[in-house]
Amino acid sequence: MPYRILVAKELSELFGVLSHPIRIRIVEELGNGELDVKTLVDIVNTSQSGVSQHLALLRAHRVVLERREGRNVYYRLKDESLADWVLGGLQFIEPDRQETREFHSAIKKAKSIWSQQ
Repeated sequence: MPYRILVAKELSELFGVLSHPIRIRIVEELGNGELDVKTLVDIVNTSQSGVSQHLALLRAHRVVLERREGRNVYYRLKDESLADWVLGGLQFIEPDRQETREFHSAIKKAKSIWSQQ
């Protein structure tokens, strides 16, 4: 079963690359098409050097591709479906309605009890 170990290792590296909020935002934005660094800096509201470092990591792991046009560098996802796949992860972080109701009920009970003390 060495192939399973290899595949698990590769997936864990991909998850590691995507494990930063700015890189997730970059992937999300590039899901809409190619963007230059300045536009990404404006969108993610961080420094040019910060965006460039995140893009370098994404490029090194073959998540994004670059295209140079004069002094401008444009980035795009190697596979645009990655943005959809990342956004699909929202279903795993959204609380279900029952959990939300129970949580709000617990907050009300705690407030009621704590306000009486």
